[in-house]
Amino acid sequence: MAVRETRGSSASSEPPVSQRNDSQPTVTKTSRLGRMIGKYVDRFDKPEPISFGAAFESVERVLVIPECGVAGALFAVPTLRAMRRGFPQGKIAVLVRDEDKELLEGSVEVDRVIGYSLPRGMKRMSAFMALAKRLKSYRFDIAILLDRESDFERIYLCYMTGAKIRAGLQGDESHPFLNLEVSRRVSGSTRAQLGLEIARVMGIDVAGLGLMWEVPEQERRTAEQLIHFRKPREDELLIGFDPGPGRGGTSVSTAQQAKLLDQLCADYNARAILLTSTEHHDQAKKLESLLSREPIFVQQRRTRDVVSLLGQCDLFVAGNTDLVYFAIALGIPTVSMMTAGELEAEAYPDRDCLEIITLVPGDRFPIEEFMERTQSAMLRGASEEGG
Repeated sequence: MAVRETRGSSASSEPPVSQRNDSQPTVTKTSRLGRMIGKYVDRFDKPEPISFGAAFESVERVLVIPECGVAGALFAVPTLRAMRRGFPQGKIAVLVRDEDKELLEGSVEVDRVIGYSLPRGMKRMSAFMALAKRLKSYRFDIAILLDRESDFERIYLCYMTGAKIRAGLQGDESHPFLNLEVSRRVSGSTRAQLGLEIARVMGIDVAGLGLMWEVPEQERRTAEQLIHFRKPREDELLIGFDPGPGRGGTSVSTAQQAKLLDQLCADYNARAILLTSTEHHDQAKKLESLLSREPIFVQQRRTRDVVSLLGQCDLFVAGNTDLVYFAIALGIPTVSMMTAGELEAEAYPDRDCLEIITLVPGDRFPIEEFMERTQSAMLRGASEEGG
């Protein structure tokens, strides 16, 4: 088994990473397949012992594997920036599902976006092995897995890249496949923190690498023109609204959403634009039919189109949806409605632009609090623009 070392700060009160050695037993709470493969790797396929210090000094290729989904791509950005800062001459690649590729294509932090798709059923194993072979051909020096939940298939894929350094969160199924493991105790309150902790242990300065998102200039101008021709009055504000359910399944009734949006548009002399994922377009159409004033309609073919339009908003309102994270990363005044359970499970970045309305299922919607929070978010947004 490879020696597992780390380069952490000696001033830390608790170790920032997990360090394993041959005296530690393999964790037994794994899937049957994981145990079988783990025993095989431990016995027959031991990687060569390496010097971690030397490995970080000669990095040519880095692979970052974000969590699956739209928000996963967003939360990978701080890690990608850290890798670019730490290895400015290296080639930085990111592995995402095909449907999420467009979110990161063209990013200055990324040299290559690798898309993949793994079918269900009998063909999955052959597709998985083909993907593993493809990744190994790139000869990555470092592979970083940003999953917060243990998924043996993805842990094993990280191992199959053949990278000397394979980093991720310590878990029941991570041994012996990862050799640089961040302890769950110091993984941070947001998903962006995991990759930054890994980078810090590698000796990279991660100061200032928070959750930020920039819409490419060409797409920003296109979105600005699309909004301008549909909102000719310059004194009108633009309110973005996502009618889709929150990540925990919680949602406000369509009738209540229409009431909220109508009141916001009246109070702030604003026009509304409905922004949501493709699977919730029917819900957006239903909401549109209930509004007193027709919202601005712009065709949204891709998630990147939605994010570009979101960047034009003066205020964004939604449940606990993926777009809330993008709004926060863009610095847009945002009001998010969610239950206490959703808030606990989905820690948000610490940003001044966010106001949270805590919903209690079965209780009356807190309209007064909603309007107060909205005003607070708008005032802060105006203050930041003025400053």
